[in-house]
Amino acid sequence: MTNAFHIGQLVRVTRPSSGYADHRIYCILCMVAEERGIPLYRIKNTVGAERLVSAEEIEPAALTALP
Repeated sequence: MTNAFHIGQLVRVTRPSSGYADHRIYCILCMVAEERGIPLYRIKNTVGAERLVSAEEIEPAALTALP
């Protein structure tokens, strides 16, 4: 299985499990584990807030995005 995302990539949260779409830019810190075949990533935004998200909840940020 190939990972859809890589460490250092800028992403946006689009389909969070909480139902609230947070469209801020996050950076992928690391791949934590796989749950039912879905990779989990630790992401962090510019103010230092970290989240654990699945690959289904995030999408790549625009090429013009700044962290």
